[in-house]
Amino acid sequence: MDILALTKIHYGMFIVTSAFNGKTGGQTANTVFQVTSNPATIAISISKENNTHFLLENSKKFAVSCLTEETTFEFIGKFGFKSSRDFDKFAGTEFITSSNNIPIVTNFANAYFEADIISVLDTETHTLFLGKITNAVVLNDKPSMTYDYYHKVKKGLTPKNAPTFIAK
Repeated sequence: MDILALTKIHYGMFIVTSAFNGKTGGQTANTVFQVTSNPATIAISISKENNTHFLLENSKKFAVSCLTEETTFEFIGKFGFKSSRDFDKFAGTEFITSSNNIPIVTNFANAYFEADIISVLDTETHTLFLGKITNAVVLNDKPSMTYDYYHKVKKGLTPKNAPTFIAK
């Protein structure tokens, strides 16, 4: 099997956030996709090793910010290569707080979604969280960053906990 065939599937670049018991966290994600439009649902894939996973499991809520092509590599790295267990990712980050106390990143974002988790699927290393959208907002018309753009233009890396990580 040629595992590199998986690199032909298109992805975007997002920040997924959640909060539980006064603790907040978030991470860069590339696996966010629309499942249905009525009811409006999206799915996210999150590594079980990430702090964001713990927050999602316990709060049953999340937000997704869609990143634009203007997003800096440093900003992506802030949310993608550090753990919110030991680092405040929201310090110096523009965000708003949802009615559920979830931080929603607005830096470099062109839209965001808020969702309630309605179903969970275990995939061994990751969990697929299905969320019913409770709020969606368009912030601007700037182009969304694709995962392909992140790799080819930004020269971005894939962390080992990403669903799309392929060992060399």
